[in-house]
Amino acid sequence: MPKISGPKRTISVGKFDAIGAFTAKYGNWDIGGGLSAMMTTALIESGQFIVVERANLQQVLSEQELKTSRLTNPNTGPTHGKIIGVQHLVYGSVTEFGAEDKGSGFSIGGSGGGIGNLISGALSTQSASGNVTIDVRLVDTTTGQVIETHTINQPISSSGFDVSLGYRGINMGTNQFDKTPLGVASRAVISRAVRRITSDVRGTPWTGRVVEFDGDYLYINAGSRAGIKSGDKFMIERVVKRLTDPTTSEVLSIRKKPLGVLQVTGVENKISYGTFQPLEMEPPRRGDLVAIMY
Repeated sequence: MPKISGPKRTISVGKFDAIGAFTAKYGNWDIGGGLSAMMTTALIESGQFIVVERANLQQVLSEQELKTSRLTNPNTGPTHGKIIGVQHLVYGSVTEFGAEDKGSGFSIGGSGGGIGNLISGALSTQSASGNVTIDVRLVDTTTGQVIETHTINQPISSSGFDVSLGYRGINMGTNQFDKTPLGVASRAVISRAVRRITSDVRGTPWTGRVVEFDGDYLYINAGSRAGIKSGDKFMIERVVKRLTDPTTSEVLSIRKKPLGVLQVTGVENKISYGTFQPLEMEPPRRGDLVAIMY
């Protein structure tokens, strides 16, 4: 796995969709949801990202709305404005997810059912082949620009695979599914996708935000969880202009002004602070950008 220098990047995975031809062939199985969940787990296990929930964010927002409506104890539950912003979003589409038999009756398709009913027939000491293919997009949330796109394919190949009951009753993401040829291929695709994403992110600068400047200490919204250490130095910058395309509104360039240098002297889990050396008369304010100095 490529290593990303500097603080951990914040990232979120959206639910993968399926192209029209895929759903027409295989039905409305939530395969995209299963693969996006695998991607989220793999990004966490890489140890190089802070992964934020987005696919099921509505459930989090519902809890906040309950508190706002005074339907829950006001001393418990979530607080508005505490959801973590992310630097990168990962979107994907499942374009292939299946296998073709070689005289064995191994098939994905058939009638209805969820991911636990993928294969309705039996397979006995035969071979099968096919593919798991996903298209992945990495998006910069600051500009909305698609940084990279990747098409990742993993062949499904099994020989002597004997599952008399097929995939019936096997849920995606379980150890039982992981041991099947389809599960092995799915994990391989996700692992390769995470390596590609990690390589892409390595080429993008880390950015944070100023939380507060009280005249003595400057506080930023990243701490030990993001890999910040005492002694780290950051440039504090302010966005002075965004140049956008008049047709598409795409951000073409961002003009920034350096305000000064932060040297970290204290680190907590989610926040860091230290002394500020100004380069301008104008002091930092909440929301200004934080860029690491190498």
